[in-house]
Amino acid sequence: MRLVLANPSVTTEIAEVHTEMGYSQTQLIRRSAVILMIFAIVLSTFSFTVLADDEGTYYLSYKKYVAAENPDGEMTITYTMVANQISNLLDEGMRRYEAGVEKDGDDGYYKPFTNSYGFWYETSGFEKTVMGYISGARVNEVELQFSNMKKAVNNNKSVDEVQAEVDALKVMLFEDAEKLDDIFGYTNEEEGGSGNGLAWATFAAVLTIIIREGLEAILIVGAMIAYLLKTENKKGARYVYIGSVLAVAASVVLAVILYKITNGTSNSIPQEIVEGVTALTAVAVLIYVSNWMLSKAESEAWTQYITSQVSESAETGKMYALGFTAFLAVFREGAEVILFCQQYFSRAGEMEHGFLAVFAGIIIGLAIVMIVFFLIRYFGLKLPLKPLFMVTSIFMAIMSIAFLGAGMWELFLDGGLAERIGGVVQSLSGTIPSLAWMNGSDILTFFGIYPTWLTLGPQIILTIITIYTFIKANFSSGKNKDSEAAA
Repeated sequence: MRLVLANPSVTTEIAEVHTEMGYSQTQLIRRSAVILMIFAIVLSTFSFTVLADDEGTYYLSYKKYVAAENPDGEMTITYTMVANQISNLLDEGMRRYEAGVEKDGDDGYYKPFTNSYGFWYETSGFEKTVMGYISGARVNEVELQFSNMKKAVNNNKSVDEVQAEVDALKVMLFEDAEKLDDIFGYTNEEEGGSGNGLAWATFAAVLTIIIREGLEAILIVGAMIAYLLKTENKKGARYVYIGSVLAVAASVVLAVILYKITNGTSNSIPQEIVEGVTALTAVAVLIYVSNWMLSKAESEAWTQYITSQVSESAETGKMYALGFTAFLAVFREGAEVILFCQQYFSRAGEMEHGFLAVFAGIIIGLAIVMIVFFLIRYFGLKLPLKPLFMVTSIFMAIMSIAFLGAGMWELFLDGGLAERIGGVVQSLSGTIPSLAWMNGSDILTFFGIYPTWLTLGPQIILTIITIYTFIKANFSSGKNKDSEAAA
């Protein structure tokens, strides 16, 4: 509420009248200023009280907020409103933390901090929208700040230290909320989020998600198909195709289950746990397949072995492993992509050409992913046999390292396992100060590299083991060649 003196002539006339009554113009201005100051103080105090009451309202979950504030669904909930509510919840956590109440329970100081992520940032759609319309790396940056905040709370840091982490998180949330509200037209009521600009942004978001999430899976599937066709093992390729198709079907089922679970609990943590476990399982299978391919790279008899189909039953287990690898690679991303697309379809009706934008993003994204697949298959068949074995096994090893980092992140940070275990595990989940520059990099995010010891530590160990395995394999093959030459 503002008080505006818009007509200077009125002020002059009043001054002249009062001058005639024995008051000077200077005295009149001074007295008017004093009156205005008193009025402003009273008004500001009243406004602050009302605002404080409004800002002090907090909800432990987005679902409860919607039920209380928007039961009929007529109100447009902007991302700034969501950021405000998360901020209120964090402030409540700080109030409890500073007051020294118990940690656990509904009235404990920890619940507001942990609910701000699982029951707000993810469940409200904030996370997925940032991932689509801003970047996936930005999501990881914000999620890491959530982790830093909870780690500070769990480690009983001082009020000022916890407040610093909370403030840093708030800055990120409001920055992203402002960008999203601009994109959706919430900052301009006349646009109402229905312009063609929003449709193009939605198309770009869906396209980016399809390519980003599908690329990891298709690279693995394409490499295995090229490898099998090059060795004239078309029957083995069948296992990979079957594994991929089954993964798509399983992704649809899992997406439905997760949608029901997250709607019922207002929490998306089950999705993160499933993705984390799937990724870590994929790591074990990828390492196995990579070493198997590497062992065949120096085998002179391998081509004859495949061509003649001798002892086919001995390789059946390996074919199942390839099919299972394809299944895990597709399944890991499939359910998440479906849930992403579901969210965009739910918003499509709010914008002009919204459904066209979503369908176009999905179709063109899948077309690009399939083009990448055929390119890998084509150029893979052009490579000589030995380089193909080496390149494929190295690629599998790299992807296993990437999946290890992503799996640890999804399971321990997004899934909340680090804070449940606490202690050393949670202390390893925070940002490594010297590596903070890694935040915000889409390339590093694609390869599952994050600035935390909880993810980097296992990756470093696996990298050392992988390098040792490759060196040992090459050294052994060199000795075998020398022996054959001597013979």
